[in-house]
Amino acid sequence: MVKFAAALEAVCVETVESGKMTKDLAVLIDAKAPWLTTEQFLDALDAGLKAKMASW
Repeated sequence: MVKFAAALEAVCVETVESGKMTKDLAVLIDAKAPWLTTEQFLDALDAGLKAKMASW
């Protein structure tokens, strides 16, 4: 469980740092920053988590 939680946290940070985020976060960077819908953001997290877990 601890390993999963750490992986999920890392994926969340990596996803946002890569520029993929929802509008509420994107507007903090720039009013015209690109953003994802909630579903698109969750899909990005899902893909990142699956990739990270594949290496276990």
